[in-house]
Amino acid sequence: MVIGIDIDDTLTDTFSYFQQYVAEACGMPLEYLVEHDISYENIPSDWKMDIFTFARNYFDRIVPSTPAKEGAVEAVRELKRLGHRIVIITARSNRGYTDPYATTRKELENIGVPYDRLICSWSKAEACLDEHVELFIDDNVDNVRNVAAVDVDTILFSSRVNRNLHVPFRRAESWADILSYVKERS
Repeated sequence: MVIGIDIDDTLTDTFSYFQQYVAEACGMPLEYLVEHDISYENIPSDWKMDIFTFARNYFDRIVPSTPAKEGAVEAVRELKRLGHRIVIITARSNRGYTDPYATTRKELENIGVPYDRLICSWSKAEACLDEHVELFIDDNVDNVRNVAAVDVDTILFSSRVNRNLHVPFRRAESWADILSYVKERS
């Protein structure tokens, strides 16, 4: 099976890891960001810092050290061992990175996740169709909705941003859940 996997807050614990840098960039106490669940995805507009300004100032430097989610690397290694093709699909672009592919390759190398192809594209549905993805895993509800609309099976990885949303998609709370589903489906 061809499995498409998002990176930020799906493979990696981006939200928590980035909070210290958002606090630094915005001049806010880290404790405030943690208490109010604020990170790179939801910087308040009155803080005069948007995601792309933050990205240009920080991503090339900090992304390669983003830690993997618990069990993610082991689960992807197991999927590869079982013969699945892994396509990493991320919405990274030159808008936030000097070279999104180079930075992302370094990150994936640092966490030790195996993959067959890396795609940096805002259109994850198109990437899934081009790569013949049969199962797509992402924490972003819009990405999951768009990919599901082109008849690709999806899993919404639960995250701080989507946890309280009621959506019609299969959810996974952990990489063990994903591995279990793939084994049942295969």
